Amino acid sequence: MTSSDERPPLREVKTGAEFKRWYWLKKELVSYCREQGLGTVGQKPELESRIVRFLDTGEVIKPQRKKHVSSFNWRSEKLTLSTVITDSYRNTKNMRNFMKTNAGEHFKFSNEFMQWMRDNTGKTLKDALAYWIELDRKKRYFGYREEPLPQNEYNQFVRALSEARPGISTKEIRRLWTIKRSKPGRPVFMPGDEKA
Repeated sequence: MTSSDERPPLREVKTGAEFKRWYWLKKELVSYCREQGLGTVGQKPELESRIVRFLDTGEVIKPQRKKHVSSFNWRSEKLTLSTVITDSYRNTKNMRNFMKTNAGEHFKFSNEFMQWMRDNTGKTLKDALAYWIELDRKKRYFGYREEPLPQNEYNQFVRALSEARPGISTKEIRRLWTIKRSKPGRPVFMPGDEKA
């Protein structure tokens, strides 16, 4: 590493504290976990936690596979309004087709809807449909915007940047994001970032 303000390659990072100074793409985390035998399953915060622990203690923690009670196959089973949401729920093409048929062609999975599905095992797809319709109504008529997931720093940055600089081009967004994520610290939008 040539400078403490220059982002090092991940394989050169030696401590959890140094790792936390920088923003890492999920593909970088997955690649590093694969190289170190840490297991690649999980969302970004899980991978980051696994890497920090490995760097600070040398301990290799592999993710626990969840054991599902239900064997319901969300890819192939016939879905109806009375279908019960199981612990084996997955966002599938089958589920998308069911929702488009019942909610309309404009249906899209969203973080909030997917979290609702995970949190509501035991309810039915009729309940899920009602929840999605209400969420869609709030977005269409009341300007409701879902908050990006905490680990989705890019979406948070883009939203704040677009508010600070309406009409900004995708190319300029990418350029400013590249600058931001190359600096130490989490890539949180700060006033002035829109002018970099």
